[in-house]
Amino acid sequence: MTHQVRLALPPLSRLTPTARIAFAVLDRRHRLLRSGELPLENLAAQLPLRSVHAILHPGDAVLLEVDLPPLPASRLQAAVEARIEPLVLSDLDQLCIAHGPRGQDGTIQVAWASRQPLLEAWHRLHDAGLDVRALVPFELALPDNDPDPQQPLSLPADARWQAPLPKWSLARAELGPSRHARQWRGALGWSMAAALVWTVGLQLHAAQLRNEVRALQHAMEDKVRTAFPSIPAVLDPLRQAGMQVAQLRQGAGPSTDSNFPALALDAARLLGFTAGQVTHLQYAHGRLSLRLAEGASPVANEATLKRAAGDAGLFIEKDADDPHVWHVRRSEPGGTGGRS
Repeated sequence: MTHQVRLALPPLSRLTPTARIAFAVLDRRHRLLRSGELPLENLAAQLPLRSVHAILHPGDAVLLEVDLPPLPASRLQAAVEARIEPLVLSDLDQLCIAHGPRGQDGTIQVAWASRQPLLEAWHRLHDAGLDVRALVPFELALPDNDPDPQQPLSLPADARWQAPLPKWSLARAELGPSRHARQWRGALGWSMAAALVWTVGLQLHAAQLRNEVRALQHAMEDKVRTAFPSIPAVLDPLRQAGMQVAQLRQGAGPSTDSNFPALALDAARLLGFTAGQVTHLQYAHGRLSLRLAEGASPVANEATLKRAAGDAGLFIEKDADDPHVWHVRRSEPGGTGGRS
């Protein structure tokens, strides 16, 4: 069931969080379901806030009828303001002005109230948790032929609380707190969506770059193997190809008598966990050094790895200063290979 909550506001200047406000809850046929009085700060917790209509106190708004010629809807508000300007006692920008539809006889109901106190009251109701759908001038909330049109609504709730309300009010959407909240929610939603799209785009781009790097690395390895079939294992394509080219230029032919190929082959067999993760390789003075990529898979058991290296006649160790660098060399004949 759709409920409508009507509030009988005190004078706007006396609307505070502790001000007691009379209310009535009506069903869709305007039958009274409940009524009472609560402080403003407690209303939201006690009422079914599907649709809150706040009825202004007598004297807080001015209501009259004016005559206007037929006009497009886009020009009606400006025409209303021009029509009432000679009648008001303050500047139009200090007022909140609203109007109903133009009747068959050319008349139109117009209401206005001081903008600042009206908006302050609206914000106070909103801050108390009330979703205000309408700010209704007192005269528009009364039944036809009300016997006491100057008497504020009061309890117990009677037929004066149950009159049909107009479909327009002083709660103009462009001025109220709910509009600003929707604008912020909309802006926040678009910002989050943009951030999500940006993040997903970055991830897709990073994945594409990783695939391109792997494809390039594999292509380089294939080219080196094709160009220098004597290389037993390709660990660092650029460096190994450079060494081969340098030796060819010196007329020495491909390297076959160097200790590097044999050591590199043995190291490749021993360090299978480094496949595809070597970013730099250096060979000097019988020692092969391999730098692994950040985040490379660690060896499962270093002690087991060192025993396997000893059985293969190799000595292997991590660099003392850089845990991503491994050093491999031949064990010294008859010695321990530097192990203690």
